[in-house]
Amino acid sequence: MTREQAQEKLKKLKALAERGVGGEKETAMKLHRELMKKYEIEEEEILSETLKVHWFGYRTELEEILLLRIFYKVTGSRTYHVYTKKYSRRKKRGCECTEIEAAEIKLLFEFYRNELKRELETFIAAFISGNRIYPDKTARCYEERKDDDREPTPEEMRQMKKAQFMALMMDKRKPPRAMIGEYEEEGEE
Repeated sequence: MTREQAQEKLKKLKALAERGVGGEKETAMKLHRELMKKYEIEEEEILSETLKVHWFGYRTELEEILLLRIFYKVTGSRTYHVYTKKYSRRKKRGCECTEIEAAEIKLLFEFYRNELKRELETFIAAFISGNRIYPDKTARCYEERKDDDREPTPEEMRQMKKAQFMALMMDKRKPPRAMIGEYEEEGEE
């Protein structure tokens, strides 16, 4: 990244913090403050072009894909480094970037990792519902489901509606008959 590009990125972040709306404004302000405080750097240092490899840990393959996309989003480069230490179980990927870019990558990764987890929970509920992966009356230990008496929160309602919509859009493939046995055919509606 050139000095001019770094200056533009900082200007945009400040502008967003000053003129942004709602959560956008708060996030930009928080990002700016955290970056300045965490790395104890002045704006002059932020604008420097010093690049070095920064390492970021992840847990799953999905998180790795997400992390690499964030590297690309922030730096514009598709290259990354693989952490290889003999007998190490650590899952890390490295990115050649500036201090400010490393902090931005960290904050974006934390944010989108939580969003990914939330969306996956909704997807799994939709997948289970859409494919009817729950017991029916032919199951050995089947019990009627008892709904709890509490009202779902607005967020829970939104997620349930989203899961219902997703379930409608899914391909509903059935396992081979040899896997499910003859009793399944009788229980189907």
